[in-house]
Amino acid sequence: MVLSILGVLFGLGVGVYGSLATPDRLASDRIRDAVRAARLMSSREGAPSAVVVEPANGEIYAVGLRAAGNWHFEDDAGTGFPVPARHDPGALVTPGVFGSALQVNEGSDLVILDLPPAADSPFGFGVEAWFDPQPEPRPMTLIERPGSWALRLDDEDQLEVSVWLDARPAPEELRRTVPEARLPAGRFTRLTLVFDGRTLQVAVDGRRCGDDTQFPSERRLAPLRGVPLRSGEGLLRFCGKIDELHLLSVTVQDREPLPPEVRLLGAPRVLRLDGFGRLDPAFHGAPEVVSFAWGEPARTTHVELSLLGAVRSWTDAP
Repeated sequence: MVLSILGVLFGLGVGVYGSLATPDRLASDRIRDAVRAARLMSSREGAPSAVVVEPANGEIYAVGLRAAGNWHFEDDAGTGFPVPARHDPGALVTPGVFGSALQVNEGSDLVILDLPPAADSPFGFGVEAWFDPQPEPRPMTLIERPGSWALRLDDEDQLEVSVWLDARPAPEELRRTVPEARLPAGRFTRLTLVFDGRTLQVAVDGRRCGDDTQFPSERRLAPLRGVPLRSGEGLLRFCGKIDELHLLSVTVQDREPLPPEVRLLGAPRVLRLDGFGRLDPAFHGAPEVVSFAWGEPARTTHVELSLLGAVRSWTDAP
């Protein structure tokens, strides 16, 4: 008898929830889930994330970064995550940024082999390292994954970024020169690059350099597998010190469309969150609102993300 009563109660609960799970409630929850997922990505890695809104596909989803590798250059074994770095014994020097650093020159190099598939995300990548380049030679490759991306100093000592994008019949090379990014010899400079399929960002010592490169639609990296991470080779190889190398890959939340009865309003856009999970003030000067129409007669529901991260929603009267 007790089990029968519980079964009836649970049945009533499911029926009540089904009546409450209207298309607008499901859509609002999906939008909130995307914001929540982006925040979790930011808090986990301390790195920017984003919420992508695509009205044409009825999709809203989170994009963020996750760690794909870390190397600190504190021992000759090249200890790091998830695989060790390969460099010549005795190439470590002090002081580095923290502890020791790796000295790279004509007689030594840096190669990291056997990176896991998690490092080969087609959605994008991030790389950060501290560099102290020697005055010569120029041009010089700082670090690269051949056929995917490369960071170089050109003849005029300006940073040059190359990213190979997926295209047919052959990969397309995007090349950008960043005059504002300077890496003076004699001291360590922290260089950060993030490509997330829609934006290419470059920062030096935590400050963005120049305008971000924006893409009108999502672009993916050229496919690669088994490509090493290295400090260049031949005459263009890096000469100087490198320390605290971090590799990240872009991860995308499962892209599940909103209910078919719901129509997202407005143009495609990206809501960018900073490393604290709040709207990034470099991109957003006011709260952002995602709106959708539903029902008959048509009604409009709005979900607002405030500058400080609060989320609220409301529905206009029919």
